[in-house]
Parts: sequence; structure tokens; C-alpha cells
Amino acid sequence: MSNMTPHVLENFRFQAQACRSLGSPFTAQLCELFADHLDASSRFGARIINWPESVKDDALALRAVGALHSLVRSGKARELASLYPPLETKPDVLWEAIAAAIYRHDDVLHDFLDSPPQTNEVMRSSAILGMMLNVAERFDMPLAIYEIGASAGINLAFDSFHYVLGDDREWGSPEALVHIESEWRGNAPDLETKLEIKSRAGCDRNPLDPGDPEEVEHLLAYIWADQHERIGRISAALEAAASTSLRVEKADAADWVDRMLATPAEPGIVRVFFHTIVWQYLPLDTRLHIAKAFEAAGAQATDETPLVWMYMETEDHPGGAVLKQTVWPGGEKQTLGLADYHGRWVDWA
Repeated sequence: MSNMTPHVLENFRFQAQACRSLGSPFTAQLCELFADHLDASSRFGARIINWPESVKDDALALRAVGALHSLVRSGKARELASLYPPLETKPDVLWEAIAAAIYRHDDVLHDFLDSPPQTNEVMRSSAILGMMLNVAERFDMPLAIYEIGASAGINLAFDSFHYVLGDDREWGSPEALVHIESEWRGNAPDLETKLEIKSRAGCDRNPLDPGDPEEVEHLLAYIWADQHERIGRISAALEAAASTSLRVEKADAADWVDRMLATPAEPGIVRVFFHTIVWQYLPLDTRLHIAKAFEAAGAQATDETPLVWMYMETEDHPGGAVLKQTVWPGGEKQTLGLADYHGRWVDWA
């Protein structure tokens, strides 16, 4: 019988299912082992078991597996590291090594739980590209883009990547450092649309510097250990981001949105605010504040100074992340499609 409180147990069981469906059987197994065996004999275990009701919004299971992955990548838990992918290990042998690692590195693992996951999944750029192409086609103007919860700023450079989008469809230079393969289905955006990004900016509560090896390691720890292609792709994207002058601003999301919207809109440019799998991590009052700020700014938008709020978020949809946008003037709300959380496919509406 599990030692976890019901709401914590539910989070680890749910995350195990999600990991398995997203092609990560090893990470699913880690979640199941925590659910079955973790007890309160360590600071790490006690903190997880007694986590408050906010467990889902806090993505607790992902913090826990991220803590282990960080330890393994650091080289300080070689016995456990030797059982990580590509090796396949018996569950009881793996748990024995995990328990030993918790005993030896309790404080480090406990403290890793402080911060929410920042995967900065670069494959989500596939959905961002499509949504931005839709805006560019609609307005035939350059875009000024603003990302809320931008982490290391990787996806702000979505237009510098090379995309293979199924059915021999490609976008971007094959010489790009970052290559993304994503299957576009349904009423896909027109890849011939002219897309010009006039400016780009991003904020995060805890922005990561792609040029800082320690911060890069922290980010890579959240990438699931059995998804080697993802680790390679995000490493390339971080390398590309480090070579640019763009840095994400450390700021509260609501304050930052207020500041950006307070800057007078430039005629002939579309202001596009966007976020991907960020909304659930923001406090309710922050979310309400941002929504009201967009409504107020949208009321001032004109055909010459359009405003777009777009996002890729869970919204508790069972099939994937929902792609939506609101466009001003007018405040028209549109559902653009559904996307795999890791960007492997997009179903365009």
C-alpha cells in the first residue's frame, strides 16, 4: 500500500500514464516506483508525501523525476546512473538504487523540488510557427512577438529553425542548427505566407541563461531521461540561443504584460502575445489580471494596430494541448487546433 496521500498518489499515477502515452516508459516506471515505495524516512520523501493540494498545478511528479535526473546527470550517483536508459532494469533493482541515492543525497533532492519544471520544449515551436503564419496571413503585416513564461527564450527564435511537417512539407533553412519534425494534419496554415518578425521579447519568473552551463543542466534535468532525441534537440536550441543577444527578462507575468501593453502600439505592426504550457503554473489572480489587461488593450486596438493573444495550453482536454487565439479589434475568439504536448503532431481545425 502506498504511503502517499490520495491527491499526491493520483498525481504520480496520472503522470505515469501520461509519460507512457508520450513514449517514455522509463519515466512512467519512475513515477510508479515513487507511488509504490516512497516513504517519509527522508526529507525528500516526506516533502513529496505531504505536498499540499496544489500538487497538479505544481507538477510534483515531474519535479521528483527531474530531481533524480539532475542527480544522475551530475555524476554523483553512478550506481543509479548505470541503471538509466538505454539499459532496461528490473523495477526492484531500480528502486533499490533510487532508495540508496535518496539516502545519500537527500538534501540535494529535497531542494530541487523548490522550482517548477521548465522544459522549454522546442518542438512546441511547430504549433507556434503555424499560429504565427495564420496571423501573418490575416493581417499581412510584420509581427512584434512577446512570450509569457519564456524560460530560456528558445521558442522566441522559432522562425530560425528548420521544419519537416509531413507530406514533403518543409519550412526554414535545412542549414539551421535546430531541426524539428512534426506531423501537420487537417487544415494546415499556408507555408508560403510571408512571415516577418519585427521584434521579440519574453519574460519568466525564473529565466534561464542558455549560456550558463549550470542553468542549462537544470533545464535538461526536466527532459525525460529516455527521450534522447529531445535532449539532443533542446541542447542544439540552447546552443543557438546562447549565440544571440536575446535574453528573457526576469519579471512577474502580470506586471510585464502591463508594461509591454503600456508601450504605444506602432501602426502597421501586429502585437502578438503567446504562451505554451504556462497558464497552469500562474496563480489565479495573475491569470485574471492578464486576461483583463488584454481586454482593455484590445478595446484600443485598430486595424492599423491589431493585438493577438494566442496560446497552446492543456485546458483539461483529453486529446492534447488546445491552440486558441483572441484577435482585436473585435475580440474574436478562435480555436486553431489541437497539438501533442511535445509537438510531435498538430491537428489544425
